[in-house]
Amino acid sequence: MMIILGGISLIIFFIGYFQDIPSIIFFGPLNDILTSLEAILSAVLATTILVMQGKRWFWLNSIGTVLTWIGAFIVTLDSLMAGGIIPRHTAIMLRNEYGFPPLLTTNDLHFGFGLIGIWLMLLNFQAMQTRSWPAHLMGLGFFAGIIMQAPLGFGILYPVWCIWLGRHLVRDTSNQDAN
Repeated sequence: MMIILGGISLIIFFIGYFQDIPSIIFFGPLNDILTSLEAILSAVLATTILVMQGKRWFWLNSIGTVLTWIGAFIVTLDSLMAGGIIPRHTAIMLRNEYGFPPLLTTNDLHFGFGLIGIWLMLLNFQAMQTRSWPAHLMGLGFFAGIIMQAPLGFGILYPVWCIWLGRHLVRDTSNQDAN
């Protein structure tokens, strides 16, 4: 949902920018905020799944969760810096403070989502081994994780996988409550 709203806000931003309509240019920074929120929510999802899984595949899930939080941190800094919400020097200072050297600056966003994609591949690999989710859901999640390694690969498949996973978990929980 965040990506859809972010995409719409980016289109409106460019319309305002090229048509010289200053009243709708704030949609650019709104897109950056939504991108940051998507990354943070991905890290929260990874943490929630880690807690739900318990001791099963704990180390693999832990590594994936840490990668997701690092990716969310990088995406958030890059997005907020690109949108002018936080000054560039503040973002660089925060990166250095937490031990993240400046990467290719224009590719930080893609690198951050790439780390989230690694978590997604690990998670779906684990699900394939335990057969805990539908086969198509696991296949889509694994493929989405691979696609997230490419720039802008997080735009379509990842939200579809998240929605499908949510529907599956709600349906699975309601079936357990009925029994």
